[in-house]
Order: sequence, then structure tokens, then C-alpha cells
Amino acid sequence: MTGSGRRSARSRIKSSTDDDDDGGDDSIRRTRQPNLKSLRDRSKRRHSSIGIFNIDLKIMLGVSVFALLIIFFLIQHLVKPAKELQRPRVVTPFPGPKLMDLPQFQGEHKESLYWGTYRPHVYLGIRARTPRSLVSGLMWIGVKDGRYHMRHVCQDSDELSTYGWTQHNGRDFGHQVLVDQDLKLGTSFLKSKSEDSGYGGDWAVRIDVQSENSEQNEEIQRNGHLFFYLANEDGGTLSLGGSTLDISENSLLASGTLADVGGWQLHLVSKDSLEVHYSGFRTPHIHNLSELVQQNLAAQIRKFGQLQLSDSTEDFPNILVFQVGILFSS
Repeated sequence: MTGSGRRSARSRIKSSTDDDDDGGDDSIRRTRQPNLKSLRDRSKRRHSSIGIFNIDLKIMLGVSVFALLIIFFLIQHLVKPAKELQRPRVVTPFPGPKLMDLPQFQGEHKESLYWGTYRPHVYLGIRARTPRSLVSGLMWIGVKDGRYHMRHVCQDSDELSTYGWTQHNGRDFGHQVLVDQDLKLGTSFLKSKSEDSGYGGDWAVRIDVQSENSEQNEEIQRNGHLFFYLANEDGGTLSLGGSTLDISENSLLASGTLADVGGWQLHLVSKDSLEVHYSGFRTPHIHNLSELVQQNLAAQIRKFGQLQLSDSTEDFPNILVFQVGILFSS
């Protein structure tokens, strides 16, 4: 009894242990099965999310390309009208004569405007209303801080206190005042027409010069130096007058011919005794005329120590420059 009871108890313990082992296996199997399912579900979700992402990327690329095409089309559509607005409204010329070719602007009216102070950017410049003209102008030597400076082209660095036309009718008369430090110049332009005049009439320039000597520049401003020049833009040769260095009451300085005007002459008239020097240049343009004159003066100063032109010309000169020396009274 006792032995069987122990055996039965041992068997019960074993059986219970076996049952527990069997139950443990079942519990392990039960717990593992849900984990496998969750892994499968997760893997499925990952594959599905990757597929959705691939689909979204393709859609985004397609939408972006389509949007770019729409933007490009809109830009082209909006830019074309802007370009069309820039086109002139009148594409073909008006079927009529030009304003300057009308009869009322021909004849005496046109001839009366042939010569004038039409040259810009210079203090005094005269030319004709033609593309290639005989031009003239004025230069002078001013004094600033005890040093000489050439005046020709209008520029702020000259520091003129006054310059400009005070009177001008746009046709045959004008007067201007130039104040350069202690030097005061008055220039007048006058045009007239007579039976002996050529086309466009005759014109004259009057230059009045005054100097207010100061103690600082008294020694250096006793002499004034004016330069009046002629230049043929067409390249034609200018002839020098025979009495250039021997100035009398009415002296011939230069002469030549023009296609529109014919023969012309330049005379110098002065009541005072003047010292005149000259120089002739051959050049296809006149924009560097100031530099040519300054180089000629510098060479004379180095050779002879005198501020005067060389009294010589190059072969067949188309530019003549005349230096008029003025002695101011103390």
C-alpha cells in the first residue's frame, strides 16, 4: 500500500510534470504563432508602403513636368505681346515729303540758317548745317593756381564762374560772356547778307578780352593768349594768307573753297597792335585739336622758351590755328 502510494504519487508528479511540459509546449506554440503572423503583416505593410511610395514618386515627377510645361507656355504667351508692343506703330514711311524738304523751309529760310553756332561741347564753335563742313572755334590759355591751362572744350574741371549765351536769336546774332578766374571774355557772333556774299552770307566773330590783375597772378597775366582755328572736315587744303605775321588793320589770314559756298576768306581786323603766330596740321579728324596745339606749344617752350606756335605748317594742311597775343595794360 505504502509502495503503491509512493509510486502513484511519483507517477502523479511525473504526469503532472509531463502535463506541464505538454502545456508549456502548447503555450510556446501558442505564443509563437501570433509573432509569425505579425511579422508577415509587417512585411506586407512594408512592401505595400514601398509600392505606394514608388507610385507617388512617379506621379510627382509627372505632375512636375506637366507644371513646367504650363509655366513655359504661359511665359511664351505673355512675352510675345510685350515684344509686339515694342514694334513701331508705323512700319511703312509716311507717303509725303520730309518736313525739312517742304517748300516753306527752302530758299532764303534754309540759306539764312546755313551758318551758325551749331557746334556742341565747346565754348565757341561755328559750322554749317552740312555733314562735312568748314568749322571754326576759339581756345585760350587760362591761369589757375599760377599755372597755364588750355580752354577749349566745356568741362567742369575748368571751373569757369560764368559761361553761356546771354543773347541769341538762333539765326544771325548771339553774345556770350566767359569768366575764367581773372580773365573775362565777351564773344559775339554776327551774320549778314549782301550781293557779294556767298551762299549762307558772311559771318563775323568779335572777341573782347579784359583782365583783372591780382597780386598773385600779376606777373603771369600781363599777356593773354587766344587761339582761333579753322578746320575743313572734308579734308580740303586750307591756304595761308601772305600777311599772317604782318597784321595790319585788315589782314588776310586764310582762304579756300567749299562745294556749297565756293571761295571764302578769313580776315583779322584789329585796332590794336597784335602779335600773331600760326601752325598748320594735316589730320583726318579734329577731336584731338587741343592736344595738337599743346604739343606744338610745348615743343616751342623746350626749344626757345617762348609760349607761341611754331609759325610752320604741315604739307597740305586742313587745319590752321592762329595765336593772337594780347598785352594787357597795367
